Amino acid sequence: MPKPIFIAMTNSVSPDKDEEFNRWYNEVHANDLLSLPTMRSLVRYRAVQQITPGGAEPFHQYMGIYELDDPKAALEALVERRSTFTMTNTIADPQLISYVPFFTKTVG
Repeated sequence: MPKPIFIAMTNSVSPDKDEEFNRWYNEVHANDLLSLPTMRSLVRYRAVQQITPGGAEPFHQYMGIYELDDPKAALEALVERRSTFTMTNTIADPQLISYVPFFTKTVG
């Protein structure tokens, strides 16, 4: 049975903070999230191009794809433990973070 995935799309507060933001995400935040029950893996991507008629820059620079066993248990653990996570001032306004619903693989 395919594992569900969760997608989070983020930005750093500014290009000059990208290195610090990515160091925090990769070395601190990822470990916090992967310590939650049912969280299995994380793969992160940086946007390189957004294909639009006007050639606009991507709105979000980073995407994290989390694989997990049980979305409900992961969300409950996240809510319970989020106050213990180490946060950073290098992440863009949390209101601008996009969270995509949980998905499971349905074909091939």
